[in-house]
This record gives sequence, C-alpha cells and structure tokens, in this order.
Amino acid sequence: MKPATHDLKAGLVWLRLALTVLASCLLVLQMQACSSRAISQAEVDQLTQPEPDSVRLRAIRRITLASAYFSQEQMDAAMQETRAALQIDPDFAQAYSLLGLIHQRANNLELAQQSFDTALRLGARVSTSGDEMGAVLHNYGWYLCQQAKYAAAQYQFAMALSQPGYRQLGQTWLVNGVCQVRSKQAVQARNSFEKALSFSPNDPTARYELALLDWQDGNAFQARQMLGNINSSAQATPASLWLGVLLARALKSDTELNNLGERLAQRFPNSQQAAAWLARKFDDK
Repeated sequence: MKPATHDLKAGLVWLRLALTVLASCLLVLQMQACSSRAISQAEVDQLTQPEPDSVRLRAIRRITLASAYFSQEQMDAAMQETRAALQIDPDFAQAYSLLGLIHQRANNLELAQQSFDTALRLGARVSTSGDEMGAVLHNYGWYLCQQAKYAAAQYQFAMALSQPGYRQLGQTWLVNGVCQVRSKQAVQARNSFEKALSFSPNDPTARYELALLDWQDGNAFQARQMLGNINSSAQATPASLWLGVLLARALKSDTELNNLGERLAQRFPNSQQAAAWLARKFDDK
C-alpha cells in the first residue's frame, strides 16, 4: 500500500475510533459519568497516540472546503483555503491543481499553467496515490478543455480514468462528455454521459446533457424521459427548465409548457431563458 493512502486510512480509523468512544459516552451521560465506561487497552493505546499523518489529513480537509467554495463560485474563499492547504502540506499535488483552476478563473493563465506543472511534477512521485493523481489529471484536463485544447484534455481525462484507486470516475466521464460536446463529438459525448450515469444514475448534469442530445437528434419524447423530474426538484437550472419548455411545446403539452415556463420565470427571473419565455421566443434546437 502506498504511504499516503496508508496514512490517510490510518487517520480515518483514528477518527472513527474517537467518535465511537465519544458516542458511547454520550449514550450513558445521563445515567453515569463518561469515565465509568470500560475502554480496552487497545483503544487507550490508539487514542493516546499522535494522530496519524495529521499534516496530510488537515490539508485534505482544507482542500475539500476549497473545492466546495470553488464550485459555488466563491473564488476568494477557495483561494484562501487552497493556500491554507499548501501551507500545511507544500507537497500536496491536488491542492496545486485546484490552484491552477482558480488562477484560470481569474484569467491568469501563466500562473495556472505553473500551478499545473507543479501538480504534475509532485504527482509523478512514487508515493502519490492513484486517487490523488487522478484528481490532478482530471483538473488539468478540465483546464485544457476550457482553453479549447480538446484532444489534449481528453487525453488527460483518459489518464485520470486509468489511475488505480481513483474514486471520481463518474465526474471525469461527465466532464469528458462536456468537452466532447464542445468539440462537436456528439457520439463520443453520449457514451461519456452514459458512463457517468452508470456511476451516478440520477446525476442531473449527465441527464440534462443526454436529454439535450436526444432533443437535437429530433427525439423529444426520449429527451423528456431522460430529463425526468429534474425540473420539479431543487436541481433545476435555467437551461434544464428551458429545455423542458421546448420539449413540452414540441409534444404539444400546453399545461406542462405553461407550468415549466412560470417556474422558470419565478425561480430564475434574471436569466436569459426567463426573458425568452416571457417574450415567447422559442428558438427550437
């Protein structure tokens, strides 16, 4: 087992044990003191040892938070947490790859490329886990796709998918499909989105993209089936609601058409799609 993976698993075991002891204490707290709970010597030994690989584990917590901020377009907070992760662990390749995406979003492509170069260099070490290297390659592929370097991006995605132990396979298939749509590879994109759904059958982005491909192929009924109940959930977007409007119009379902249009106008009043609905400007396909 690779050192980084072993230490992380050890850290998680330590946390689970600590939480188990704490939960047991809370269960008996009303009846007796926590100290009266019998704890085995093995538990004592583990709980009194230093937390395994606390450096990497703390860095992972920071980069997880940074990724959440990034997905919510809170770039200042994402940058702050990414820098904190690198201060904790300067050799954390995945943190440099997220830093590259943040620099790209700020349109600083030189710093973005430098960040990815560092991430790839650190990731090439023997000690890097397949999961971490896969995440680095995934992020670099998305960076290249944003630069319209589609062939190079798809190569990075393929490399990410081939990493042993890589856990975000569905997400990589998803962004690979998005990149293929941008490069006018509809057949390949459909395959990638279907692969993404095999890992997460209800992924709203994959279902929307497949529904859009069905609609563009002239199959409105199949597109509506693929879209499913996305538009009646919190996962609805202006794009998915507008596609629903177009599908309802094509299928001559006036009630559905009006319900989706009103939902679009109410939930996303400032969107281009809401403006098109209010003006009844249907640009089919």
